[in-house]
Amino acid sequence: MDRTNLKHLLDACFTAKRIVETLPKLPNGMKPRHIHVLDVIQEVSSQQGTCRVSDVSTRLNITMPSVTKLIQELERYELVKKYPDPGDKRVTFLALTESGIACFNEHVLNFHTAWSEALEDVSNEQAQEVIAVIEKLRLTMPGLEEK
Repeated sequence: MDRTNLKHLLDACFTAKRIVETLPKLPNGMKPRHIHVLDVIQEVSSQQGTCRVSDVSTRLNITMPSVTKLIQELERYELVKKYPDPGDKRVTFLALTESGIACFNEHVLNFHTAWSEALEDVSNEQAQEVIAVIEKLRLTMPGLEEK
């Protein structure tokens, strides 16, 4: 890729960041990162039957202390609950509360469904190409270590 196209690609990334920053208003005090955590808990639980804090950390590529803080905040909002593994009390599982499921449905499921319908002319292959380029940018960013 030449320098001019790299500049245009970075400009598009800044535009994408502004789009994310202008997503619909969240419930009082919540941040987009909280919604990401709810989404991961729902997804992992659906796929595996249970979700651990480490699953969230791995999926979002953020540190365990950061995830723990986000989960504690979601517990205060009564959107997430923790419960011990019956077979191993050292393991803690996460689940969405009824309010957490409602929040997930409104801010992830319904929102993403409506937005994806508005983007029906963008193919899944095109979306995957954009995702791959953004990941390549992340991995090759000077000064960043791979996480």
